[in-house]
Amino acid sequence: MTPVTVLPEAMIIRRFSISDIHSVMRVVKKSLGETYPPSLYLTMHSMWQDGFMIAEENGQITGLVAAVESEKRIARVLMLAVLPEHRGRSYGSALMRKLEDHCLAGAFHAIRLEVRKSNLSALSFYERRGFSVSGEIDNFYLNGESAYQMIKVLQS
Repeated sequence: MTPVTVLPEAMIIRRFSISDIHSVMRVVKKSLGETYPPSLYLTMHSMWQDGFMIAEENGQITGLVAAVESEKRIARVLMLAVLPEHRGRSYGSALMRKLEDHCLAGAFHAIRLEVRKSNLSALSFYERRGFSVSGEIDNFYLNGESAYQMIKVLQS
């Protein structure tokens, strides 16, 4: 039996829209500490629109997941970000579940991602969702930090 996630009543998950760029950039900066150019978000959106989703509550963007098809029928999560003040309220879970739904509908075989080795809460988050460590990448992040590669095999 699949666990039921109770979501904040006012939360919606929807596809990214170009008008969201500046709000998304603020979420990424505040959540991940990274600043990327607007062109990156447009590129991700153009690569797979169903893979770029927004969590919104009361008109405010509170989180996002952005994924692309990196290999034939394998999705790769490029970023998952939730505002720190909204963490622990199932936003990340809802975004990942919606991504998984899109992957299953598209007959994807797996979802891959990278996570900082030092980010124990993210590792735990992904492991609870069925991901497992499949490898390591030295010096993956701009600051030189290494990453774990993680994968979740999907079953339709």
